Amino acid sequence: MLSKKFGALTVTAAIPILLLSYILAQIDLQRYNIGAAIDILTKKPIPKEVPNPPSSKEFLVRLSPVIDKATFTEEDVSRTIKKAVNNILKGFKNDEYFEFNSYLGPNFVAAYYVVQKFLQHKGTEFDPHTKLDEKVLYKLLSTTQYPDGSWANVVDGSVNFGDIDTTVYNYWALKVMGEPLDSPMMANARRFILSKGGLRRTNCLSRYWQTFFGNIKWSENIYIPLFIFGDGLFGRLLNFEGRVAQWVYPHVLPITYSTYFQVQKDMGSRFDLLELLPENADKSWDDPIFAERPAAQRNITQKGEAEEAVIKVIKRMFGNQQPNGSFGGYTVSTLFGIIAYDDFINRYPESQFVPEIKERIKKGYQFIEMMYFDNEAEYMGNLCNGRSWETILSGIALVEAGYEGAEVVKAANYLAKKQRHNGGIPYGVDFEYASDFDDTAETVILWSAFKGNKELEKRINHANELLFEIQNNDGGFAAFDRERQGFKPIEFVTTAFSDAAEIWDPSCADVTGHVLEGFGESGYNYTNPVVKKGIEYLINTQKPNGGWEARWGNNYIYSFGAIIPGLKKVGYDLNQPWIRKAVSWILQHQNLDGGFGESPLSYKSDKWCGVGISTPTQTAWALLGLLEIKRADVMDVGDSVERAVQFLINEMDREGKWEDKSVVGTGHRGFLMMVYLTYPHTWPLIAMSRYQRYFGESEIDLKQAEVVSELPSNIIDKITATAEAVRPSNN
Repeated sequence: MLSKKFGALTVTAAIPILLLSYILAQIDLQRYNIGAAIDILTKKPIPKEVPNPPSSKEFLVRLSPVIDKATFTEEDVSRTIKKAVNNILKGFKNDEYFEFNSYLGPNFVAAYYVVQKFLQHKGTEFDPHTKLDEKVLYKLLSTTQYPDGSWANVVDGSVNFGDIDTTVYNYWALKVMGEPLDSPMMANARRFILSKGGLRRTNCLSRYWQTFFGNIKWSENIYIPLFIFGDGLFGRLLNFEGRVAQWVYPHVLPITYSTYFQVQKDMGSRFDLLELLPENADKSWDDPIFAERPAAQRNITQKGEAEEAVIKVIKRMFGNQQPNGSFGGYTVSTLFGIIAYDDFINRYPESQFVPEIKERIKKGYQFIEMMYFDNEAEYMGNLCNGRSWETILSGIALVEAGYEGAEVVKAANYLAKKQRHNGGIPYGVDFEYASDFDDTAETVILWSAFKGNKELEKRINHANELLFEIQNNDGGFAAFDRERQGFKPIEFVTTAFSDAAEIWDPSCADVTGHVLEGFGESGYNYTNPVVKKGIEYLINTQKPNGGWEARWGNNYIYSFGAIIPGLKKVGYDLNQPWIRKAVSWILQHQNLDGGFGESPLSYKSDKWCGVGISTPTQTAWALLGLLEIKRADVMDVGDSVERAVQFLINEMDREGKWEDKSVVGTGHRGFLMMVYLTYPHTWPLIAMSRYQRYFGESEIDLKQAEVVSELPSNIIDKITATAEAVRPSNN
């Protein structure tokens, strides 16, 4: 008996040893520093300092007055809704869809500016003929720096500081432009970066960009071996593409190629960032390491065709590049892809794949140029197109307001054309290969307004079939895929990426709430097994404070606005202790101006949960939940609803439109936030319209609504003009 147990233990222990031996056998030890890789993979993340929010709520009041009591009239509500409808109609494009765009920060355009110099394609057949104007970018960067020398990728109106990664990107671009290193702007930025630990303390993706230029060694960065994407046993078992989040694979593929060849150029001293390394902080500019140095020439040409493992990665890159030229729908992954392609055609000029790669480089540039410069968010870092999402929300908002124009029908038909074979709806341009479950659920809500339309009813059923199938085992719903919530072997490889991007696509409360609302619109109630399991997920994941962390909106307020309406729509009794606990939490976080707001710092510290300057979007999210509670008479919410409505009316009256003065969306929680220009146009209108429908005395006639003006061609002037206005006062 003992011998059998010993034998079993021996076999069990041998499996990981054999697996590790296999991995090591596949690695080219001449290319990879195993010791450095293990150090990178096992080192603990550096804790980020998170300041405490001010003890007084006075700092949260910016432009809106303190609201002790709502004083609006029925006419005020009607006027506000009409203005909001007109503002949404301005975003109707090409007579079929709505588009307002989104962005993640000018620092991405700054990186594109520098990388264009690296690629040296100007004047060649690959010349993108970029629309990037150095003077415009310089003005944008020079007017948005915070007093401490930092930059933020987007504005968090509750604080007056940025982050190290954004600051490095912008500093780097300014240096390449020729900004004197001893100028106050550069000196302050350098001081901030060094105070945060210097260049090596930036995140994984930032370090990769620096590695191309030699500012960080390849041995200091994580590598991913080519065989992970091969057709061998290990590659098939690992199934990297089928296990990580949808957005990870398009970025990792070209990075894997560049890691293998350790792609690097010496572009000269103008591109160096040696002064951002702590060991050089005290050196004078006269030190030899800062001496001016021209770019060095390199010759990487090899005869014949590339090896099979490299070809397999290149072919995977082909398969991931979308019709409009992007890698998976993202500009950053596309730029990584262009770097890999460029290296390949210079390294293997005799390869049979060179002609195709040349065309793919051109297509990649076209996508990046379109995203960065051909829309309202030009120069602001529009990384991915969300046309479907923006069309969905705009259509729902107009329907909620009672608007009966042709634009709503055309939007519904546009989404019908975009529905995938599995019933899902893609997020936007070049996402046609991936169903977005949040978009799919919200599309069901929009299509449900067209009762009796047999074609749309079929499409609703098709969409719901998909949503029933993709529920995670824990009862929740993710964004793009089922059960991509973690896989230990891949976690070992991707740990170092987790400071720059979320690797997994977990169940999240916000998407689950929207899916429940879509099910409710389709006639399913809380007794349905899938719906019941979704409700159990929400109960099980509620935080001790009564809220839920959101994945795609900032943050606990977003989840509240998604979950309560979803529960109500499936007929769930809202008079439950766990729901009253959530309501109590939201009521405690209403600001003095009647609005609601939440800083992105809530992803880093519980002290910031529900705390932030008021924004129209976050006020609308809170209001959506409170309206259902008030209507169901679950508990006394006082005058919170009326004060929130008053805030939205005041904001519209002051500016003629709703605009968020602080970021409310996420790209990756806690370190990369995202501005959705659609949100302040749509979510507040949905909330105001429901208030009017639930508690108003009359309907609003919107049949004669007209578009009176166009949206501005860009938002750069507004951003630079209001850079000071969004900063907290020093008082």
